[in-house]
Amino acid sequence: MNPVILFNLVALWLLLLIVLWLLLNVMKKQNAAVLAPAGAGQGPGPVEPLAGKRAPAFRAWTMDQQEVGQMDFQKHETLFLFLSTTCPHCRNVVPEIERVGEKLQRRGGKVALVFEEPAKNVGTYYESLGLSLPVLVAPQEQTTFAHDYNRRGGVPAFVAMNASGFVTHEGVVNVREEAWRTFVQEWQVYPLLSKPASFYR
Repeated sequence: MNPVILFNLVALWLLLLIVLWLLLNVMKKQNAAVLAPAGAGQGPGPVEPLAGKRAPAFRAWTMDQQEVGQMDFQKHETLFLFLSTTCPHCRNVVPEIERVGEKLQRRGGKVALVFEEPAKNVGTYYESLGLSLPVLVAPQEQTTFAHDYNRRGGVPAFVAMNASGFVTHEGVVNVREEAWRTFVQEWQVYPLLSKPASFYR
């Protein structure tokens, strides 16, 4: 065989082997990125749901600067609604949260609108929208309340707890969202559908 042809064949095979080796390395890196555990690498991992767990301890303040905590909501069905004065959609769901919140209060439950902003800003917002539900302020620099409960960080959001202190529902406040519709159905419209406390332990 012509030595030039032989040399070209060997060179071609070497080139193919190098390309295959590079492709395998790229595939390994891609698989490692997909299978990496939460918290590994640069990006944040998936948010662990709070539903089914005991509600974390917290501290927050009323509009007149009275400190409150988990003990103030014990033995009551409780609904926290996380809002922001700068959120356009929050204004749209005000009638819905007022309706649901007032119904829960009539059943002996507790409700609070939670803001991560100064009380002064919240007071103006509260009055302009004609809100009637209780308010808690939980500034990020003073408490981790909003971070611990509203784990996805978006607004408007909600977290509901049963009288035993277990989180039963969480999600976005939106009539089109299944989590909110399920909560309203189980707790507000058909209370008998609500799961027993033992279900969340």
